[in-house]
Amino acid sequence: MRWRSLGSLGGAAALALLLQGQLVRSDIPIEVTSTDSLKAAGKAIAAPMWEFYLQNQTEGIPGKLTDTWYVAGAMFMTLMQYWQVSGDNQYNSVVSHDMMFQAGRNYDYFDSNYSQWLGNDDQMFWGLAAITASETGFPEVKGKPTWTSLARAVATMQMNRWDTSTCNGGITWQIHPWQAGYTLRNSISNGGLFQLAARLARFTHNSTYIEWAEKIFNWSLDSPLIKEEINWFVADSTSGDNNCVDSGDMQWSYNYGTYLVGSAVMYNITQDEKWLRRTKGLLGRLSTHFFPKEYGGNVFSEVACEKLHTCDRNMLNFKGWTSLWMAMTAWMVPETRAIITPKLQGSAVAIGKQCDGETDNLCGNRWYQDTWDGIKGLEVQMAALGGITSNLMLLANTSPKTVDNNPNAKEQFLDTYSDDTPDALPHITTGDRVGSWILTVLWGSGVVAAAWWLIKQK
Repeated sequence: MRWRSLGSLGGAAALALLLQGQLVRSDIPIEVTSTDSLKAAGKAIAAPMWEFYLQNQTEGIPGKLTDTWYVAGAMFMTLMQYWQVSGDNQYNSVVSHDMMFQAGRNYDYFDSNYSQWLGNDDQMFWGLAAITASETGFPEVKGKPTWTSLARAVATMQMNRWDTSTCNGGITWQIHPWQAGYTLRNSISNGGLFQLAARLARFTHNSTYIEWAEKIFNWSLDSPLIKEEINWFVADSTSGDNNCVDSGDMQWSYNYGTYLVGSAVMYNITQDEKWLRRTKGLLGRLSTHFFPKEYGGNVFSEVACEKLHTCDRNMLNFKGWTSLWMAMTAWMVPETRAIITPKLQGSAVAIGKQCDGETDNLCGNRWYQDTWDGIKGLEVQMAALGGITSNLMLLANTSPKTVDNNPNAKEQFLDTYSDDTPDALPHITTGDRVGSWILTVLWGSGVVAAAWWLIKQK
């Protein structure tokens, strides 16, 4: 282990501190071509993340973190991918229990405890966690539906929300008209459903999912969300209030990542050259914009918020998920490996230097800094674990399972009614719609103002 300098302390003082058992902060040494080194780093980073999880559960509810619901699902997605390539199974029993607990009474991740205020992207992340369980061979739960069935339930519900009342399609960001921002169609909701459909198509060999993946991506191209003609620019959102003719263009890595991996999976399934072109186009934009030359070109940065210290709880996660999706892209489309590998390896080395906060292995957000940036919590630990896991995925050089080599995960059809049925939701009145419109306008104005402020600070 390499110890950091004690600055102005003299040698005698430094020795005294060490003798008193007060450890000086140290980096996590990372050898990016060593599976053992990466496994050790992953284990070190996962431990404090897990402590944050246990300490921040809302009233001890399994899988429910304070002030958020989807983040725990994304954490389980990350942990299952980490387990597959590391063999570290110490968290599996709790992940399994809490994943199934949050599936709800209808096993669709839309339980009435949360359904009144959820967004489509919230539910979608649990669906991605469920399909990750199937693809990694995560153990099934006896007497419960398979993980594939849970992923299918999420996909089916969201496909049923396809909204042609404006914009010629797409799914809205929020699920209910009374929610602020309801009329927005954003990239993570539509791109997330696209990714989920593509992965279900590959796992189950069900052509219906291929058709839906095609439909969602084509709609995204026709909308302002993906601008192929502008070097594969991916916007964050567009609004149904003006029939989706313009867009909010803030740049977030996970929007690129979710369309990227979905495209890679579609190419893996179909061998259609259009999906290879789309994969390479999205990767080209992602691998330049979010790996700035000023940091050497191979260190991941959420550039819209990191320098300005404005990354919120959600944004702190993006790099970790996108790193996992980049590694999966390399699995699905080997032609991309030469671009992806140095990006993920450079980020892993940087993560090792950033994870030297307060106590051993506490990670920060700005990976390009050689010392901890003072940010701590479950989200930055998860992002760092995603960065390390992505490198283990590259070394494993394997691919996600399908029903052919994981038959225990075969899709089951659930006959239970859904919380999304009209009988389960309050009747939407004209007043609700007017109120929703007012809230959306106010919310949208706030987004524009925030975006303007961020740009002015650059």
